[in-house]
Amino acid sequence: MQVGETIYLDYQASTPMDERVLQAMQRASATLFANPHSADHVLGWRASAAIETAALQVSNLFGFQQDDVIFTSGASEANAMAIRTAETSARVSERTDIFVGAADHGSILNEATHCSLNVQKIPLDASGAPDSRRLDEMISDVTALVSIIGVNNENGAIADLKEIAAICRSNGALFHVDLAQAPLAMDVDLLELGVDLATVSAHKIYGPKGIGALLTGPVVSDLVKPVIVGAGQQAGRRGGTMPTELIVGFGEASRLVAEAGQYERDRVAAIRDRFVAILQIKQIANLIGSRNGRHPGNALLRFPGQDASELLGRMQPRIAASTQSACSSGTIEPSHVLLAMGYDKQIASECVRFSFGRFSTIEQAETAATILEETLETT
Repeated sequence: MQVGETIYLDYQASTPMDERVLQAMQRASATLFANPHSADHVLGWRASAAIETAALQVSNLFGFQQDDVIFTSGASEANAMAIRTAETSARVSERTDIFVGAADHGSILNEATHCSLNVQKIPLDASGAPDSRRLDEMISDVTALVSIIGVNNENGAIADLKEIAAICRSNGALFHVDLAQAPLAMDVDLLELGVDLATVSAHKIYGPKGIGALLTGPVVSDLVKPVIVGAGQQAGRRGGTMPTELIVGFGEASRLVAEAGQYERDRVAAIRDRFVAILQIKQIANLIGSRNGRHPGNALLRFPGQDASELLGRMQPRIAASTQSACSSGTIEPSHVLLAMGYDKQIASECVRFSFGRFSTIEQAETAATILEETLETT
């Protein structure tokens, strides 16, 4: 999409809200404004019913049940709840260790660092995803939880969820997956995979910011402890008045992603591939990682000899992209994802993540490539 003179190529940081989602939220704001926990009148009942419908739409996208959805303020809170659940499980089972992916999102890495369990990191495979073979070698009967990012937010690598789930089951460990980026990259059936906990987010799938969810499988439902206790809402699993409009928007966004399916992924991948091809033919940039097993909108590119932050600065306001995860922006350290992939700090400082999505076009991709070429020529 283009906003004024700016081509937006930062979909993995946040997707623009779909107009259909906004309309659903506006309708909810006008008619479902009552407190959904008000059990004594019809307006409260209607707001509660709308939330139940949205929970069904979210759960349908991921292959779980409506009652498995715990709405949160976003993915970070859901990730924190997953770590709390692991601590609760560990107290019962007397397990002591937690495994996290070396390139996981900062919200998981930081929560794990501050938890009461011993933290170990899963190295990456050649694609930049958590290495299931190394995990199989490292895991043991004292492992309480394995937590990984299902689709990496920087390099776009898609994890082998089926294999890792099997490893966790055979060792009696809980399995948590951060799926914030996953719906736009692949179909997910958590029940079939045997995932215990999953983090999902609305603003990564063309929904509103400020709403996410922790999805809980049958084994762990009773172990989930709230980060916010509140007055016992959501069956005591997450306190606070539920934001009806945001939840309705999340539900509608989930429905639209399920409806678009593989067609949209193929379309986005074609746009991304056109952009990358132009830059590679002109020998401007090199793609980090393989196109296989990758988020269809992700193009993590290295510009040899160029400082990525300075390059993005010179392109303002014409292109919006990122040097690393938006949640890590402002740091002076290079991307922990690229370092975990084995690249040194110099190479990491030369990489820019471009990400495409629903409102991207071939024309925008070609124009962005031209802007990059022109910017580099004026260096």
